Amino acid sequence: MDLKLTPLTSMNFSEVVREHSKDLPNLNTIKLLENKAVSETLLKIFGVLTPSGRLIGYGMHASGPWDPILKPGYAEIFIKVDQEWRNRGIGSWILSEIEGFAQKNRIRFLQTQIKETYEEELEWAKKNGFKKTGHYFESQLDISRFKKDPYSSIFEELDLSGISFTTLEDYSKDKDYEYRFWDFWWELVSDVPGMMDKPRPDNDRMIALMKDYEKKGFILAVDGERWIALSIIVREKDEIFYNSMTGVDKRYRGQGLAQAVKIKAIEFAQQNKGKYIRTHNDSINAPMLKVNKKLGYEQKPGIYGFIKQIAD
Repeated sequence: MDLKLTPLTSMNFSEVVREHSKDLPNLNTIKLLENKAVSETLLKIFGVLTPSGRLIGYGMHASGPWDPILKPGYAEIFIKVDQEWRNRGIGSWILSEIEGFAQKNRIRFLQTQIKETYEEELEWAKKNGFKKTGHYFESQLDISRFKKDPYSSIFEELDLSGISFTTLEDYSKDKDYEYRFWDFWWELVSDVPGMMDKPRPDNDRMIALMKDYEKKGFILAVDGERWIALSIIVREKDEIFYNSMTGVDKRYRGQGLAQAVKIKAIEFAQQNKGKYIRTHNDSINAPMLKVNKKLGYEQKPGIYGFIKQIAD
């Protein structure tokens, strides 16, 4: 069969794609990716199509300003092939096209993520030169089952010690506060397992990325004028929220602050009619995994990180 590999955009998708598997990204996916990109982002999307216009393979490359902690010289990629068309070289064809595009743009490493339950895709990645770099877990909380009462003593003790809770929304709209917030965020993020060698994103980039999220979900624990812990929670879609980051100043650990700010994040989701909260943690981040478990998060199948070097 005469298959064709063609670039896909939101402008040409409906014209060239007549049919596609529900397992493959659709027009809405491409629009979301394009909306995430900025003018300096190198975003390239490929589709493999049959003569009748059925989409049977999909590939994405993104580098430059994309993920705020994506290293220079690295590209985030994603490849998916329709189940009925696997083991015919389509995935490797897409990968070869992505590698060629990446090398032309001086990319040295390709990185991707694959769920640990996708055995066929994990095997494919290994055969195509990708090496495992990390193991991450998704945890999910059914908010209806969460009860705050067992944790009241934590808040009483923190209150007695002079620690209070606020949000970024409660501060002036002055940009200096947003800069201060993202400085503090980076201070905590850079101490998270697996993050030590990541590049620091520009504060303006972070402000732009998060501008549409409600700042009441940017929880802060405060000791006097000092910010000492944070937890960021955002609405992902409808009734699902995502707890993207929780961290505590090293000088204040061991006081239950991680639990406390995560409980405040849960309360935010409750107040906004959330049903579930998702979060991710590195498998070596035992303290945070322990906190999540205590709060009632259920651990879901993990995700492996992979990297392939394509240039010296």
